[in-house]
Amino acid sequence: MKDFDQTLEEYVSRHEEELIERLADLVRQPSVSSSGEGVSACCDKIIARMEEIGIRARRHEVEPYPVITGQLGDDPAKKTVFVYAHYDVQPTGDLSLWKTPPFAPDVRDGAIYGRGTADNKGPLSAHLCAAEFWLREFGELPVNVKFLFEGCEESNSAGLHQFLETHQELLRSDVTFFCDGSKNHNDTPIVALGVKGMLYVELRLATMTRDLHSQYAPVLPSAAWQLVELLGKLRKDGVVQIPGFYDDVLPVTPQEKAVYDALPDVSADLKRTYGALPSYDPKLGYYGQLNGTPSFNIAGLLSGHTGKGTATVLTSTAMARIDMRLVAAQDGNKILASLKRYIRDLGYDNVEVICHGVTPPSKTPLDTPYLAPVQRATDRVFGKSMVYPNRPSTAPDYFWTSLLGTPTIQVRWCDFDSDNHAPNEHLGLENYLRGIKLTATAFQEIGML
Repeated sequence: MKDFDQTLEEYVSRHEEELIERLADLVRQPSVSSSGEGVSACCDKIIARMEEIGIRARRHEVEPYPVITGQLGDDPAKKTVFVYAHYDVQPTGDLSLWKTPPFAPDVRDGAIYGRGTADNKGPLSAHLCAAEFWLREFGELPVNVKFLFEGCEESNSAGLHQFLETHQELLRSDVTFFCDGSKNHNDTPIVALGVKGMLYVELRLATMTRDLHSQYAPVLPSAAWQLVELLGKLRKDGVVQIPGFYDDVLPVTPQEKAVYDALPDVSADLKRTYGALPSYDPKLGYYGQLNGTPSFNIAGLLSGHTGKGTATVLTSTAMARIDMRLVAAQDGNKILASLKRYIRDLGYDNVEVICHGVTPPSKTPLDTPYLAPVQRATDRVFGKSMVYPNRPSTAPDYFWTSLLGTPTIQVRWCDFDSDNHAPNEHLGLENYLRGIKLTATAFQEIGML
């Protein structure tokens, strides 16, 4: 291993500029799935890169955006690793808040800035660079690798479910490995075995045909107030009131709790980064509540006067966007139906519930034999790691665990403050280069099983 680690270290050092440019080249190409901007062109760029490395790559015309598959090796004596990433990105948002243009990658202060640097083109590039390292230095990989890169993850992975259902044999493997997300706030990479699901809804409430002067507030209904009151009935004192919301929640197991209890306290890190301390049930602990309980979050509110000035308006419409993070084995479709019934039962027949997507939760057991090699690889590269039996955010893990039937392990190694989905998204160069080493080392560790 020392010889391997030294070879890898020297390779990354020798090719550092080239490896950074590989990522910069991807970031220059827009690939915004919500609008379609540049997605197809980005797909072609990645395929060209894969073929340059020597990966058998293929573009699949999946609606709305192409799926890329690729393969290296088909030795039945070797383990087969399924590597996932996504090449689409979030919209840029307000350009005035970016210090440099989002699709003009800029290296400064030890990081590369641009939309998609961390989410998820940095990890995608790292996987490809790791495969290229193995081929350049050793001529072959210690495992077979099957790649899948999708172009619609930021838009609920539309079309991917149908693709996987019809290509299960093509993608059959022993374990799924991917990297998407940030380190813990104490700057430690996270090895995660599960994800929360998500139900995203929009509530639209209307009381009148149009807004009018607030002089009528004593006698005519306010959409803003009605929506606020409804939200207070949907969640009260931190408890979601939707009937049956908690019925299917699987509690944190004693084994999972032991893992969480051993993790470091990050209260001071959160206070320093966000200016707030966490609150949680002491029986669950910070990590148990963060990762093991569902949430009901108001992601956005809109009603009435939002511009400059002091307009006095009685609002006729109001809207709330709500994301619910779900834990195993909650069913987002079941909760959606219950939410609609509950709103009707409360008497709000003027509310339209619009669903913007349901992603099921997913979890790989802690006793999977693939956890140890991935954690060893992470420790070798980053010096230390921490295990999350379940991570607090959402990814399409259920595709791999449910449809493909493979244990799934994710390593979150991007900067803890990488500002994914926000202006000035960035990825530290040290973390990016370590990400390359991680994938290369994970291949070695899994190959020794």
